[in-house]
Amino acid sequence: MAYRRRNGHDTWHYCRNCTLWPTSDYKEQSTKPTTGELCNQCRSKDSAGTCTK
Repeated sequence: MAYRRRNGHDTWHYCRNCTLWPTSDYKEQSTKPTTGELCNQCRSKDSAGTCTK
């Protein structure tokens, strides 16, 4: 699974169908981030089973 955050921001996204999913100027990693926070929209989609990973 990919985790992305916009450069200069602390919020990580992991659902490709999140409206805030970064498509340019971002950092990506495959492991769960240990700093920053996870996007609330991604967390909601994950809980509802609608997250596209």
